[in-house]
This record gives sequence, structure tokens and C-alpha cells, in this order.
Amino acid sequence: MAAVLTTFTFSAFSTQGEEAGDRFDTPGAFNPIVPGYFADPTIKKFGDTYYLYATTDGNGGGRGPSQAWISKDFVSWTLVPMNWPSTPFYWAPDVFKKDEKYYLYYSQPCEVYGAVSDSPLGPWSPLGGGNGLVIPNFLCEKVITLDGQIYEDHDGSLYMYWGTWGIYPDHGCGVGIMKEDMKSMTNIRKIPNTQLKDFFEAPYMLEKDGVYFLTYSSGSCHDHTYRVQYAVGDSPDGEFVMGPNNPILTTTADKTIHGPGHHSYIEYDGNQYMVYHRHDNPMTPNGLSRQICIDLQEFDGKRALKAIVPTHAGVGYLGPKTETAENLAFLKPVTATSYYHDTHRNHSYKPEYAVDDNNGTLWRPADNRMGHSLTIDLGTSESIRRVLTQFEHSTSYYQYLIELSEDGKTWTTFADRSENTRWGSPMVDRGDATGRFVRLTITGVDRPGIFAAVWNIKVFGTDRKDPHEEI
Repeated sequence: MAAVLTTFTFSAFSTQGEEAGDRFDTPGAFNPIVPGYFADPTIKKFGDTYYLYATTDGNGGGRGPSQAWISKDFVSWTLVPMNWPSTPFYWAPDVFKKDEKYYLYYSQPCEVYGAVSDSPLGPWSPLGGGNGLVIPNFLCEKVITLDGQIYEDHDGSLYMYWGTWGIYPDHGCGVGIMKEDMKSMTNIRKIPNTQLKDFFEAPYMLEKDGVYFLTYSSGSCHDHTYRVQYAVGDSPDGEFVMGPNNPILTTTADKTIHGPGHHSYIEYDGNQYMVYHRHDNPMTPNGLSRQICIDLQEFDGKRALKAIVPTHAGVGYLGPKTETAENLAFLKPVTATSYYHDTHRNHSYKPEYAVDDNNGTLWRPADNRMGHSLTIDLGTSESIRRVLTQFEHSTSYYQYLIELSEDGKTWTTFADRSENTRWGSPMVDRGDATGRFVRLTITGVDRPGIFAAVWNIKVFGTDRKDPHEEI
């Protein structure tokens, strides 16, 4: 497709994520919760801060680097790099706090490794020295090792659950009680797939009022069959029986919520919320460009979970809003040098998607050459102090230039990142200038084949420092 100049104008919405219908391209929708391709989420809250640990996706096989997203309100997130692991694969991480220490567990095929730190963001030191191996493959007979998750019972006992490809005959989910060293286990046993119907991977224990709900994923993560099911027991290690309303999370009829699964839970204000991944829109072939979402999990009496109604709207803020300034670029007219139209999937990656404050919509230029640009018309001359840019691949670096203009003809530099080699999201650029037009030009990327694509660009007239932000 040839490069063309495109212009879009928007009608306003009164409240982000509301009153606009539950479409994947609704401006201001809160699902996905972070921009970029991530999967297998574990959500934790330590102190007043949420930590989202996840597999880096969209790069061919869930290859690292290790990282975590942090937020105080569950809407404004910052991606923070971590020092460990440095292996090619960093899958399905989990973090647990015990005695003022933090323990990180992650998977690579087909093993689970562990590390310890004084902080939920590291630096991490492998447990027991060496490489920190915790669960070798088939530590539990006929349980393939992957997706380790810790659950703390009422008596303080820590249970580790793990497993993948549990659909084979006589296979299932592994469970054991962690010893004080947080590396070895006792009471290791298999919960068979005769109790956990269709068990494939990603076990997660949820307990309420003495009832144990062992939730897990089934189907294939590559397509629409991926889903969440659960079984019910009276102790953390079973026996379990399948509960009603199964499966409790599935692909929607319109398939814009596609292949949801591999989840964890967070409690807020007395409610339980499931955090899970789903495929991008439209779905990238092979289903390994996943994104992370959240929806309400309700109980159906004492011993049952209700099926979740997955949404694009999400749940919004789970804490006091940290970004109170107006995003001056939200739904403003925007032009671009070009945009990509996918004829096979009949989807256009339009320039307007860069200013709709939606982490599930993407502007992508017509080709992966550098030099493509977006230009936003703020309508009037505005004081500009901060520009936040969320590029398509959050763990790849982008080189770019941000310029301002009063008339759209004469431009001054606001930020020159043409030599940038740091990845992150959002990329934050500060200044003290005025302008009506804001132009972003992408000049380079860190690996071949990446498009100069943007989830969101946000413009603010006030400054605000994030304590974890790197300049």
C-alpha cells in the first residue's frame, strides 16, 4: 500500500470507558490494561502499589526480557526492567512475599526457577545459588513442569501448583508444600485430570470461606479454544470435583475477546477480579501477540463460580487516580504519513487509534520503513510539559523525534530521541513549550521488521514525576 496522508476527526465521549458501548475500539476503554504484547499474568499488590508480572509476548516464543508493570491506580502503568533472569525464555512469572523477602518464580520449557530479593522489582539472586532451579521436569510423575504458582493457606502453609499439557492419559497438575528454603517441597503429589477435566496448564488457587477453587486453563493458547475452568475441593490439595458454570471464561460470540485464559486474581473492595490474557485485535496468526485484561469474578453460592462476562470496558480504577491532568491529545484530529490496511483480516490500523487512549487499538504505518510520522492538531495553542508515547513493542527501543508547531509549517524540537537505546513504556519526554500541533516521527528501531507503530500518544500541560520512571 502506498504511503498516503490521512486525516481523522472525532466526536467526543463524556467519560472514558463508559457510554460508548463495549467494542474493542471504544475510545478510553480500560481493557487491555497495559499497552503491548504480554501474557500469563500474575497480579500482586504490595503496599499501595500493584505489580503485574507477565511473559513478554509478540517476539516469537515468549522471549524476555524480565520486567514488571507497576501502578498505584490500575490504569496508569509504568514498565520497569528487572535484572533476572537473563535466559532467552521468561514465562509465567509469579512473585510471593514472605518475611519481608520477595520470591520470584518463572518458567522455561520445561522447568521452574526461583530467586529472592528485598524488593518486588529485584535485584534478584537465584535461590540456593547456581541457576535457581526449583522444579525440574517430571519432579511429580506424569506432570510436565511449567506455570508455577504459590498459594498461602490459612495456617501459613505455602502450596506450589504447576503443570502443562495435562491432557495426556494419567497426567495432571502438580502440587507440593514449600519448605522454609522456598526452593524445595514436601507432600508432592499429582491432582489427576480425572478431577480437573481438560486440564492443560496455568493452575491458580482461589479460596473463599474454606472452599478451594482450583482454576486452570484448557484448550490451545493459539486459538479460540483457550478458556478457564475450575474444580472445587475442601483442602488445597484435593480431592476436587468439577464445579457448575464451566467453563467460566471463553471466547465471545463476536470473537473480539478471543482465546482468554492463563489468569490470576486480585481482590479490591471486597470483590475478586480475574486478570487474564487474550489475543490481540485482529488476532495475529498463531496467537502469540497476547494482551492482558481484567474482569469481575462473582461467586454463585458457596461452592461455585459464575461464568465471567469478559469486556473491553474493563473495570477502570482500583485506587485513587494518579494522573489527574487532561490528556490534550485525546480524540483530537490526527494526520499520518500512511496507515496499514490488512486486506486478509479487513482491518485498518488507523491514525486515530493513536489518540483514543485505548491499549487495544494501534496505529501502524503502511510499511516498516523508518520516517513515518503522526501529527496531532490540539485545536488551539497549548502549554506542553509532557508527552507520553506507548510504542507497539514495549520491550524494544524506538528512536524518534517530537516537534511542535503553531501553524503546522514551522517546527521546533520538543524532544530528540534519535539516539535512544532504552526500551520502556511509556516513553516520557518533558519540556516547557507551547504549540498547537504535535508531530511524532519514528526514525529507528532496535530489530529488523518492527513497524513504527504506536498504541497511544498523550500530551499534557502539566508535569508529574513517576518515581520508577527513567529519563
